[in-house]
Amino acid sequence: MTNEPGYYENGAFGIRIENVMAVKPASPPNNFGNVGYLTFETLTVVPIQSKLIDVALLTADERAWVDRYHAWCRETLAPHLPPDSPAARWLQRWTQPLA
Repeated sequence: MTNEPGYYENGAFGIRIENVMAVKPASPPNNFGNVGYLTFETLTVVPIQSKLIDVALLTADERAWVDRYHAWCRETLAPHLPPDSPAARWLQRWTQPLA
């Protein structure tokens, strides 16, 4: 499935961030009613363009989520790139914690 939050100005423009996600079984510490639970696993490993983010509008939790997502992207992709390649430098630049 996809997670597609977006913002649209009628007749002007739209911005949408799309991540592909998988639904998988979850193991919560308290399985209420023993019915089983599901969770989402993000499969898309691409940084969100942080220059489009107005950090002042984010809550602390939202900012922390973006920083965790970017760290995950960096940790997942960096081992597959030559250390001083343009791609590695690009990844390092665009996965920095939000200022």
